[in-house]
Amino acid sequence: MNELVCSTTPTEYTYDRFNSCLGNRPINITELKDGKPVGSALLHVSSRLILDRAKLNWKESISIRYESFEGKLTTNTFHVAFTAGCNRSCKMTTASPWTGQLSLAPKQTLSGDVEYNVATPNSGFNGGITTNYKINVMQAGTVPVQPNATWSNPRTIRCDDEVSSVPGCVYPHITPELVLPLSTYKEAAATYLFQQQYSDHPLGTKDEPLHRLADLDAQEANRNSTCVVAAEGAVETPELFVRKTSKIPDDSCDEYPFAASVEGGTPGAYCNDVEFEFVDGEWIYAQANSTKPLSKEARCSRGHVPFAFNNAAGQELGRLVQAQRMIDFDAYTVRIPA
Repeated sequence: MNELVCSTTPTEYTYDRFNSCLGNRPINITELKDGKPVGSALLHVSSRLILDRAKLNWKESISIRYESFEGKLTTNTFHVAFTAGCNRSCKMTTASPWTGQLSLAPKQTLSGDVEYNVATPNSGFNGGITTNYKINVMQAGTVPVQPNATWSNPRTIRCDDEVSSVPGCVYPHITPELVLPLSTYKEAAATYLFQQQYSDHPLGTKDEPLHRLADLDAQEANRNSTCVVAAEGAVETPELFVRKTSKIPDDSCDEYPFAASVEGGTPGAYCNDVEFEFVDGEWIYAQANSTKPLSKEARCSRGHVPFAFNNAAGQELGRLVQAQRMIDFDAYTVRIPA
């Protein structure tokens, strides 16, 4: 996993599912004499917060750098205190990255960690945990115009105990991506790509993401609705998925959108039936049911896929759910590279 790169835009946060960072938030300080400004200084605050998919506590590294000053300051040295906080079931284990106030001179940096702990997971969509910050800057014998600065992380943190055997935390606004290369998942991946490229309903894309369906009985109902399977040699009807084991070894019905998604479960009669052939390095699709022409309006596809690839793709979705702590109705996208 690549390390999250902080934004270069002042006050802007950058995120992935388990991390956030703040790059160079400006803290401007002005010294007054007789009510008039005589000098100013610029500090930059940076932070990096790292969540844990298997824990309810996390750390955030804080860094404050004294960048520059101008004018006739009484003294160029400041005394800096920093405090972090959080709401809901979150409490601070360590609220300050250092004890009390520390001295900070030009071009110097103060750094340390704060620590958070959640007693009870805030699962679902009932609102998340907000982290907040306060910096206090003092200058002996003077009155800064803005000695205090406060802000909050604009995105909330969700902690749940609904995935795997241990609770953990994520930034839920970051949408996980399921990556299923054609080279690995072959006809299965070709089925999903066909729906995204051929249909007017490119499900699993950024504009039309899928959403996790956690209930196993609901998944099975979706699967049965879409993949109504007939024995080989049965009369073709729009509803039946007729295995072609003589042509496709271990043929199976691979439905897209997945049965394990909220969008799954479209009756098979309304799905495109497709089969694939690998020709000159490309997967070529063809109408698989002679009684049902392909339609761009179809909201789902049923691919004729060897069971091993069908099953492997399903397992990869299961791994994504665990790795990204995807609870019920969490959105995700599907990308099919070569």
